[in-house]
Amino acid sequence: MLNHKSPLPLYHQLADILTEQIRCGTYMPGDLIPSENGMAKQYGIGRPTVRQAMDTLVKKGLVERKRGAGTFVKQPGNQVDLFCLAGTSQAFETKGIKTESKLLAPLAAVNVTDDKTNPFEGKPAFFLSRLTCVKADPVLLEDIYLHPVLFRGLETVDLENRSLSGVVSDQYYLKPETGRQTFKISFLPENKSTALNLNPSDPVLEVERTLNFPEAPGAIFSRLYCRTDKFAFSQTMSLKMT
Repeated sequence: MLNHKSPLPLYHQLADILTEQIRCGTYMPGDLIPSENGMAKQYGIGRPTVRQAMDTLVKKGLVERKRGAGTFVKQPGNQVDLFCLAGTSQAFETKGIKTESKLLAPLAAVNVTDDKTNPFEGKPAFFLSRLTCVKADPVLLEDIYLHPVLFRGLETVDLENRSLSGVVSDQYYLKPETGRQTFKISFLPENKSTALNLNPSDPVLEVERTLNFPEAPGAIFSRLYCRTDKFAFSQTMSLKMT
Protein backbone atom coordinates (compact mmCIF):
# COMPACT_ATOMS: atom_id res chain seq x y z
CA MET A 1 0.00 0.00 0.00
CA LEU A 2 0.95 3.64 -0.30
CA ASN A 3 2.76 5.43 2.53
CA HIS A 4 1.30 8.92 2.84
CA LYS A 5 4.07 9.89 5.29
CA SER A 6 6.90 8.96 2.94
CA PRO A 7 8.90 11.75 1.26
CA LEU A 8 8.54 9.74 -1.97
CA PRO A 9 5.60 11.18 -3.98
CA LEU A 10 2.47 9.03 -4.05
CA TYR A 11 2.50 8.75 -7.84
CA HIS A 12 6.09 7.47 -7.67
CA GLN A 13 5.11 4.88 -5.06
CA LEU A 14 2.19 3.70 -7.19
CA ALA A 15 4.40 3.51 -10.28
CA ASP A 16 6.85 1.35 -8.31
CA ILE A 17 4.04 -0.95 -7.14
CA LEU A 18 2.69 -1.39 -10.67
CA THR A 19 6.19 -1.90 -12.07
CA GLU A 20 6.81 -4.72 -9.60
CA GLN A 21 3.42 -6.26 -10.42
CA ILE A 22 4.35 -6.26 -14.11
CA ARG A 23 7.78 -7.71 -13.36
CA CYS A 24 6.41 -10.54 -11.19
CA GLY A 25 3.63 -11.44 -13.64
CA THR A 26 0.58 -10.07 -11.83
CA TYR A 27 -0.02 -8.20 -15.07
CA MET A 28 1.21 -10.03 -18.15
CA PRO A 29 2.02 -8.58 -21.59
CA GLY A 30 -1.25 -7.65 -23.26
CA ASP A 31 -3.19 -7.40 -19.98
CA LEU A 32 -5.48 -4.43 -19.40
CA ILE A 33 -4.39 -2.26 -16.46
CA PRO A 34 -7.25 -1.21 -14.12
CA SER A 35 -8.84 2.14 -14.90
CA GLU A 36 -7.73 5.39 -13.28
CA ASN A 37 -11.03 5.52 -11.37
CA GLY A 38 -10.54 1.96 -10.13
CA MET A 39 -7.00 2.54 -8.93
CA ALA A 40 -7.90 5.88 -7.36
CA LYS A 41 -10.59 4.12 -5.32
CA GLN A 42 -8.35 1.13 -4.50
CA TYR A 43 -5.44 3.25 -3.23
CA GLY A 44 -7.42 6.15 -1.81
CA ILE A 45 -5.86 8.80 -4.02
CA GLY A 46 -6.99 11.22 -6.70
CA ARG A 47 -7.13 10.48 -10.41
CA PRO A 48 -4.38 13.05 -11.22
CA THR A 49 -1.99 11.07 -8.99
CA VAL A 50 -2.91 7.83 -10.78
CA ARG A 51 -2.48 9.55 -14.13
CA GLN A 52 1.03 10.69 -13.13
CA ALA A 53 1.91 7.10 -12.18
CA MET A 54 0.63 5.81 -15.53
CA ASP A 55 2.57 8.52 -17.37
CA THR A 56 5.69 7.22 -15.61
CA LEU A 57 5.01 3.65 -16.78
CA VAL A 58 4.42 4.89 -20.34
CA LYS A 59 7.78 6.70 -20.26
CA LYS A 60 9.42 3.52 -18.98
CA GLY A 61 7.96 1.63 -21.93
CA LEU A 62 6.09 -0.80 -19.69
CA VAL A 63 2.55 0.11 -20.77
CA GLU A 64 0.81 1.71 -23.73
CA ARG A 65 -2.44 3.60 -24.01
CA LYS A 66 -4.95 2.60 -26.68
CA ARG A 67 -7.59 5.19 -27.46
CA GLY A 68 -11.02 4.05 -26.37
CA ALA A 69 -9.72 0.75 -24.99
CA GLY A 70 -7.54 1.56 -21.98
CA THR A 71 -3.93 1.02 -20.88
CA PHE A 72 -2.20 -2.29 -21.60
CA VAL A 73 1.07 -3.95 -20.60
CA LYS A 74 3.45 -3.79 -23.55
CA GLN A 75 5.08 -6.81 -25.08
CA PRO A 76 8.77 -6.82 -24.04
CA GLY A 77 11.32 -6.51 -26.79
CA ASN A 78 14.83 -7.90 -26.95
CA GLN A 79 16.47 -4.49 -27.20
CA VAL A 80 17.64 -3.14 -23.84
CA ASP A 81 18.76 0.44 -23.30
CA LEU A 82 21.54 -0.71 -20.99
CA PHE A 83 23.63 2.42 -21.05
CA CYS A 84 21.35 4.93 -19.34
CA LEU A 85 22.45 6.29 -15.96
CA ALA A 86 19.52 4.63 -14.18
CA GLY A 87 21.36 1.34 -13.76
CA THR A 88 21.39 -2.19 -15.12
CA SER A 89 18.28 -3.48 -13.35
CA GLN A 90 16.29 -0.44 -14.40
CA ALA A 91 17.33 -0.93 -18.02
CA PHE A 92 15.80 -4.42 -18.13
CA GLU A 93 12.86 -3.40 -15.94
CA THR A 94 11.94 -0.65 -18.39
CA LYS A 95 11.37 -3.35 -20.97
CA GLY A 96 9.33 -5.45 -18.56
CA ILE A 97 12.06 -8.10 -18.46
CA LYS A 98 12.46 -9.86 -15.13
CA THR A 99 16.05 -10.49 -14.09
CA GLU A 100 17.87 -12.27 -11.32
CA SER A 101 21.30 -11.28 -10.06
CA LYS A 102 23.91 -13.48 -8.44
CA LEU A 103 26.90 -12.16 -6.55
CA LEU A 104 30.05 -13.78 -7.91
CA ALA A 105 32.18 -11.77 -5.46
CA PRO A 106 30.41 -10.12 -2.50
CA LEU A 107 31.14 -6.53 -1.62
CA ALA A 108 34.59 -6.15 -0.05
CA ALA A 109 37.19 -3.45 0.49
CA VAL A 110 40.11 -3.73 -1.97
CA ASN A 111 43.16 -1.78 -3.04
CA VAL A 112 43.07 -1.26 -6.80
CA THR A 113 46.38 -1.83 -8.58
CA ASP A 114 47.57 -2.28 -12.17
CA ASP A 115 44.30 -0.99 -13.64
CA LYS A 116 45.10 2.15 -15.60
CA THR A 117 41.59 2.91 -16.90
CA ASN A 118 40.06 2.53 -13.44
CA PRO A 119 39.66 5.89 -11.61
CA PHE A 120 40.36 4.05 -8.34
CA GLU A 121 43.79 2.86 -9.53
CA GLY A 122 46.21 3.19 -6.63
CA LYS A 123 43.35 3.85 -4.19
CA PRO A 124 41.02 1.84 -1.92
CA ALA A 125 37.52 1.00 -3.14
CA PHE A 126 34.57 -1.25 -2.50
CA PHE A 127 34.38 -4.01 -5.10
CA LEU A 128 31.72 -6.51 -6.08
CA SER A 129 31.09 -8.74 -9.07
CA ARG A 130 27.64 -9.88 -10.10
CA LEU A 131 25.94 -11.87 -12.82
CA THR A 132 22.58 -10.89 -14.32
CA CYS A 133 20.37 -13.67 -15.68
CA VAL A 134 17.14 -13.68 -17.67
CA LYS A 135 15.12 -16.90 -17.39
CA ALA A 136 18.17 -18.55 -15.80
CA ASP A 137 20.37 -17.64 -18.80
CA PRO A 138 23.38 -15.41 -17.95
CA VAL A 139 23.39 -12.29 -20.11
CA LEU A 140 25.60 -9.78 -18.31
CA LEU A 141 28.55 -9.78 -15.91
CA GLU A 142 29.55 -6.64 -13.99
CA ASP A 143 32.65 -5.77 -11.99
CA ILE A 144 31.78 -2.71 -9.91
CA TYR A 145 33.98 -0.36 -7.87
CA LEU A 146 32.53 2.21 -5.45
CA HIS A 147 33.89 5.09 -3.40
CA PRO A 148 34.44 3.61 0.10
CA VAL A 149 33.79 6.87 1.99
CA LEU A 150 30.80 8.12 0.00
CA PHE A 151 29.16 4.70 0.35
CA ARG A 152 30.24 3.99 3.91
CA GLY A 153 28.13 1.20 5.42
CA LEU A 154 27.29 -0.43 2.08
CA GLU A 155 28.96 -3.62 3.27
CA THR A 156 26.05 -4.12 5.68
CA VAL A 157 23.44 -4.08 2.89
CA ASP A 158 22.23 -7.33 1.31
CA LEU A 159 22.80 -6.69 -2.41
CA GLU A 160 21.59 -10.08 -3.68
CA ASN A 161 18.88 -9.40 -6.28
CA ARG A 162 18.88 -5.70 -5.32
CA SER A 163 19.14 -2.80 -7.70
CA LEU A 164 22.41 -1.09 -6.86
CA SER A 165 21.19 2.19 -8.34
CA GLY A 166 18.09 1.84 -6.16
CA VAL A 167 20.21 1.35 -3.04
CA VAL A 168 22.36 4.36 -3.94
CA SER A 169 19.24 6.47 -4.48
CA ASP A 170 17.10 5.24 -1.57
CA GLN A 171 19.73 4.85 1.14
CA TYR A 172 22.34 7.44 0.18
CA TYR A 173 20.02 9.93 -1.55
CA LEU A 174 22.41 10.15 -4.48
CA LYS A 175 21.84 10.11 -8.21
CA PRO A 176 24.52 10.40 -10.90
CA GLU A 177 24.70 13.72 -12.72
CA THR A 178 26.85 12.65 -15.63
CA GLY A 179 28.70 9.60 -16.86
CA ARG A 180 31.24 8.42 -19.39
CA GLN A 181 31.24 5.13 -21.24
CA THR A 182 33.67 3.41 -23.58
CA PHE A 183 33.00 0.34 -25.68
CA LYS A 184 35.11 -2.43 -27.16
CA ILE A 185 34.95 -6.09 -28.13
CA SER A 186 36.73 -8.37 -25.67
CA PHE A 187 37.58 -12.00 -25.05
CA LEU A 188 37.19 -13.08 -21.46
CA PRO A 189 39.40 -15.16 -19.18
CA GLU A 190 38.07 -18.62 -18.48
CA ASN A 191 36.46 -17.82 -15.13
CA LYS A 192 34.35 -15.00 -16.59
CA SER A 193 33.49 -16.79 -19.82
CA THR A 194 32.39 -19.84 -17.83
CA ALA A 195 30.10 -17.68 -15.69
CA LEU A 196 28.47 -16.37 -18.89
CA ASN A 197 28.23 -19.88 -20.39
CA LEU A 198 30.64 -18.91 -23.15
CA ASN A 199 33.89 -20.22 -24.54
CA PRO A 200 37.00 -18.06 -24.09
CA SER A 201 37.02 -17.65 -27.89
CA ASP A 202 33.52 -16.10 -27.89
CA PRO A 203 33.58 -12.29 -28.16
CA VAL A 204 31.57 -10.07 -25.80
CA LEU A 205 30.78 -6.38 -25.68
CA GLU A 206 32.83 -4.76 -22.91
CA VAL A 207 31.67 -1.43 -21.53
CA GLU A 208 33.57 0.73 -19.06
CA ARG A 209 31.25 3.12 -17.22
CA THR A 210 32.21 5.96 -14.90
CA LEU A 211 29.45 7.73 -12.97
CA ASN A 212 29.88 11.21 -11.53
CA PHE A 213 27.92 12.40 -8.51
CA PRO A 214 27.61 15.91 -7.05
CA GLU A 215 31.02 16.76 -5.55
CA ALA A 216 32.11 13.15 -6.12
CA PRO A 217 33.30 12.58 -9.69
CA GLY A 218 34.06 8.98 -10.58
CA ALA A 219 32.40 7.62 -7.44
CA ILE A 220 31.25 4.46 -9.24
CA PHE A 221 33.21 2.65 -11.93
CA SER A 222 32.11 -0.58 -13.57
CA ARG A 223 33.03 -2.95 -16.36
CA LEU A 224 30.13 -4.68 -18.04
CA TYR A 225 30.56 -7.79 -20.16
CA CYS A 226 27.49 -8.26 -22.35
CA ARG A 227 26.29 -11.30 -24.32
CA THR A 228 25.05 -9.78 -27.55
CA ASP A 229 23.68 -13.12 -28.77
CA LYS A 230 20.90 -12.82 -26.18
CA PHE A 231 20.01 -9.12 -26.38
CA ALA A 232 20.73 -6.12 -28.57
CA PHE A 233 22.07 -3.48 -26.19
CA SER A 234 21.25 0.05 -27.25
CA GLN A 235 21.90 3.58 -26.03
CA THR A 236 19.39 6.42 -26.13
CA MET A 237 20.86 9.86 -26.74
CA SER A 238 19.19 13.17 -25.97
CA LEU A 239 20.07 15.78 -28.57
CA LYS A 240 19.59 19.42 -27.58
CA MET A 241 19.74 22.24 -30.07
CA THR A 242 21.74 25.26 -28.92
